[in-house]
Amino acid sequence: MRIGIIGHFGGKEKFNDGQTVKTIAIYDALKRYGFKDIDKIDTYYIKKNPFAFMAQFLVGLLRDKKYIVLLSSNGRKVLFPILSFMSRHLNKEVYHYGIGGRLAREVSEKPKWKKYVSSFKSNWMESIELAEQLQKLGVRNAIYLPNFKKLNILKEDELCTEYSAPFRFCIFSRVMKEKGIEDAIEAIRDINSERGKKIVTLDIYGPAEESYLNHLKEILKDDDTCAYKGVVPANESVEALKDYYTLLFPTHWKHEGIPGTIIDALSAGVPVIARRWQYCDEMIEDGKTGLVYDFEQPDLLRKCIEYAIEHQKKMVSMKRNCLKRAVEYSEDYVMKQIVREMGCDKDE
Repeated sequence: MRIGIIGHFGGKEKFNDGQTVKTIAIYDALKRYGFKDIDKIDTYYIKKNPFAFMAQFLVGLLRDKKYIVLLSSNGRKVLFPILSFMSRHLNKEVYHYGIGGRLAREVSEKPKWKKYVSSFKSNWMESIELAEQLQKLGVRNAIYLPNFKKLNILKEDELCTEYSAPFRFCIFSRVMKEKGIEDAIEAIRDINSERGKKIVTLDIYGPAEESYLNHLKEILKDDDTCAYKGVVPANESVEALKDYYTLLFPTHWKHEGIPGTIIDALSAGVPVIARRWQYCDEMIEDGKTGLVYDFEQPDLLRKCIEYAIEHQKKMVSMKRNCLKRAVEYSEDYVMKQIVREMGCDKDE
């Protein structure tokens, strides 16, 4: 049976945003799982080349029975009414795999959306809380299905268990002010300044817009404790992160979804120091796989870093816990659920 995937593949360009990475990850995972007949319906072309998008959409409409749909907020506005019609009147099975953490608020603010999402076969939410919020709004087909990445989880015997100054911290995300990049730099500098020596360092990885990258390079000028290290390919994240002491996630966005960077860190056995965004406690267990500080108290970032360097045995124990937790975000773990949910077998 053919499957259509409606999501942002990015045309012939290369994107590193969560929506594109996840759309491609689903496509590649289905291929690895033995599904051969998959139609790509690329929302990249909705604005860039509407005729190309319409051609892909119509071909899928003629050939596909089941759809996996991954849409941003703007994509939902455009395609939810059409997908709902397909589900209700054309006997199409629509499996909506949620992007971001705003769907419950959108359904609450837009009464028609409850009708749309309720008409789908299922709504897969990356957050337990988000699935529960939708259920309370009357969306009975909302279920929890974790985000996932195709990564080789580090083996426990590969973990580094002894550390000394300077302790190496990192950030692994889109590089922008809203991700708390400058908060982390300031915390690292303050700790080194107070102790009178280089006891902690920070490496920053991730894609950045040119304007902010220029700004960041100016901030980092003549700094031997903090550095921008560029972009790491998605499938090399574990190798890039495994030797770091801790990953920092001091986001300014309280309504973050389920960030892929946390999955990268868990898979590499690297505890996370995170500002408590909306769904933080579902991914990071404070004191077990990382340290979490209150969203309204961003200054606690520095205290968490200091706690980490003063409690090495505790942090090494967290590293082992990270590897165990990472399994729940592995491709195999999630794909088994997807295949079961869709009630279909691999292509012969």
